[in-house]
Amino acid sequence: MTVHPLRLVLLVRNSEAGKFGTAVADWFGRQVEQRDDFKLDLVDLDQTPLTELPARIDEADAIVIVCPEYNHGYPGDLKTAIDAVRRPWYAKPVAFIVYGGRSGGLRAAEQLRQVFGELHAVTIRETLCFHQPTDPFTPEGAPTDPTTPQAATTLLDHLAWWARPLREARTTTPYPA
Repeated sequence: MTVHPLRLVLLVRNSEAGKFGTAVADWFGRQVEQRDDFKLDLVDLDQTPLTELPARIDEADAIVIVCPEYNHGYPGDLKTAIDAVRRPWYAKPVAFIVYGGRSGGLRAAEQLRQVFGELHAVTIRETLCFHQPTDPFTPEGAPTDPTTPQAATTLLDHLAWWARPLREARTTTPYPA
């Protein structure tokens, strides 16, 4: 039996060179590409028209959102993008990679969990957070915190665990709306 890889959307606000979120997304994308169970689809909100976003999310089996924390929350343009999709979020597992300030972005992740609960998505517990230390990445693009790669592996393992049965359920039984 052939197992098709899970389609993973890595959703970023912009992938402009020199941005912290870009360094995070680039590194995490490399982690995903080293695995056989996922096929990566990078969605840059700066480059992807909102009219195309629903189809990209609809095709996904799982989503990881890279998000900064601003003013104890998540950015408004991310909320606009989330709201532009609606039904394709249903019965999809969603994970977060957050960064910023003393909380490391965790306040943004907690607010996003509430939003995605309303959208019938399943948010996973594992979250990667970066407190933005002075040098969070090496010149080669690897995290300086030695625990980060294992945390990413755990996040991806849990995301895959949720994505497989949810993909099967969406295929065999339409999600009740």
